[in-house]
Amino acid sequence: MESELFERFKANSNQALAAYFDRHARALIFFARRIVSDTYVAEELVQDAYVKLWMARERIANDAHIKSFLYRTTRNSCIDHLRATGHRIQGSTCELDENIRQPDNDLLAHMIHAETLHLVYLEVKKLSPTQQQIFQLSFIDGLSTQEICAALGMTSNAVFVARSKALATLQRLFNGKDLLIFLTFLKLVGLEQTTG
Repeated sequence: MESELFERFKANSNQALAAYFDRHARALIFFARRIVSDTYVAEELVQDAYVKLWMARERIANDAHIKSFLYRTTRNSCIDHLRATGHRIQGSTCELDENIRQPDNDLLAHMIHAETLHLVYLEVKKLSPTQQQIFQLSFIDGLSTQEICAALGMTSNAVFVARSKALATLQRLFNGKDLLIFLTFLKLVGLEQTTG
């Protein structure tokens, strides 16, 4: 099945490209967002990576090469974007320099983190729409309870109850899952406690 999708991709199938987009785009956006700290820019850079993939499809050797190409292209585009806009990664020029000098180790760590976040995202999509929204605003976007109340027009008690239900549901879902996914989930939850 993988080889069939790859063969269709090599034969200029837009549907095959769309299938690869569905498979990797969300994790790539998490990956890019971690570098550029801007969801909109991350989405644009990932879209550009797919355009570059399409343009380079004749040089792509296999299915695994597609994933590697997308991550490397996205990472390079993020670094180019930061240089062009004068920004620094996480406020540190040495981290940007380190990313450039040690791309393979850094890329692998960021890939694992992004793909694990994608798995958490898939579980979050199983929550009710309100719980999804509050989880996103609280744990992904880092908004405080007061900011969520203002954004959604809810009381702090309603936000607290929805967030608590979301966490309880996710803890049950992750109970039988891979430990890495559960640890990433716990890290996300821990981030909220430091941001208020």
